[in-house]
Amino acid sequence: MRENHRSSTLSSEMTFLRDLFCAVSAGLLVLGCAGIPGSSPEKPERIANAGPEADDPERHYLRSVVFRGEGDTFLIHWEERKMPLRVYLPPPPPGLFENPRAVRQAVELGVLNWTNVAGPGLPSFEFVDDIGDANIPILWADEPDGDWYIAFCSYDVNTRTMRMGVSHILVTGRWGEGRVAGIEEIYQTVLHEMGHALGLGGHSPDSRDIMYYSINGSAVGLSGADKLTLKKLYQHGSRRYSGRRRSR
Repeated sequence: MRENHRSSTLSSEMTFLRDLFCAVSAGLLVLGCAGIPGSSPEKPERIANAGPEADDPERHYLRSVVFRGEGDTFLIHWEERKMPLRVYLPPPPPGLFENPRAVRQAVELGVLNWTNVAGPGLPSFEFVDDIGDANIPILWADEPDGDWYIAFCSYDVNTRTMRMGVSHILVTGRWGEGRVAGIEEIYQTVLHEMGHALGLGGHSPDSRDIMYYSINGSAVGLSGADKLTLKKLYQHGSRRYSGRRRSR
């Protein structure tokens, strides 16, 4: 994801992660449909409701997340029989982060908070110990390579066979100049990259959505449009969306 600087203290990062972890444990953030009781309800409610919901509840951006190839556009996603998707997530290597446990938990929650968004068990995940068993390997790197920051999803998609695949998600947890990202920034970026890993092949044009191309401060989690777009993607099999038809 591209850069949009934000400052954050270690204590606020840990508060964010604690609230987020408690919400998932209570079964709230997985579906994103309930607030979290507590002494400071404003922040947990924003996390659970995943941003502003005052817009059209039918808003989605399906046409913006197609895969492109050979003059056609395609909607491609994981088959239901592949569920639960197997995710490989090793601990960060020593010395990469001051609090590697918190970073790993933030990445894990960035995966899990897509659970059941498209329907019961769709998608669903299990973490595996062997990278060879994984549908989605998550790897660590010391620094960004190219014009992306914090994390990046590398596809393995075949538009001819309509096969969804992910080579890996690479996580550096750093901005371009080497500054370590905050826990919230890492969580939001991995949440975004997991959207790509599930088949959202492009970006939302609306900054209220986690699938907007940049961290911008308004999307703290999955918006209604993020959820509806994934649901619409998974309502049908992988298919050609528009463009010229191939000759048979």
